Amino acid sequence: MIDKKLLPYILMFAAILLLAVDIRIPVKAYPVFEPFVTEAPQTVDLVVNHVIGHNLMFDLLPDVLGYLLLAVSCVMLGPGNRHFFRQLPWIAVSLGFYLCQLLMPFSLNGGMRFRAGYLLYFISGVLQVLILMRAMLHVCDSLDTTENHTFNNLSIIFMIISCFAGVVAVLLWFYDLVWIALVYFVIQLIFLGIFWYRIWLNRSLLAGEMAGEKAAG
Repeated sequence: MIDKKLLPYILMFAAILLLAVDIRIPVKAYPVFEPFVTEAPQTVDLVVNHVIGHNLMFDLLPDVLGYLLLAVSCVMLGPGNRHFFRQLPWIAVSLGFYLCQLLMPFSLNGGMRFRAGYLLYFISGVLQVLILMRAMLHVCDSLDTTENHTFNNLSIIFMIISCFAGVVAVLLWFYDLVWIALVYFVIQLIFLGIFWYRIWLNRSLLAGEMAGEKAAG
């Protein structure tokens, strides 16, 4: 039976999986795009037709739920390490940008839709990666002891590789290099799985059976 103290870490793993994996279906068409005169028609076409698209998409593994689970796990872990509490405003900001990215085409059109879509894609993506990295680093911080310091550092390396692969996948997808982006996405999931497997190996520390909870300064 799983120790209740492990629940926030399980919720965090589920949140990261929801945020990392997207399976989307169209649910509502955006207002028809109004073309505008530009010196970079190919870039506009890429952003408007590929990055933004023509429909509001519903994610079968909803990112909103992922953000909520991440926030809940941080609240549960906050008493033992207040750095998790400091994550909460950034989670809210990241969720706000994510929702703006989805809903923006209903209120903006023409050049404003293009510019907002361009900026929101990268801002939302960077914020999401940063909050996930920080959350996982704080988990590793809770595990760090003299005995497992080397093991813990190697876990952090796997996590960084996963996040880096995810960033590359996002950049490649932006430029419509779908198949190469898929390769990096698979690499991201593999190293993410390795990271969380190594965390699971140290579950006795997470449950407070060996090291107990520690407050971060």
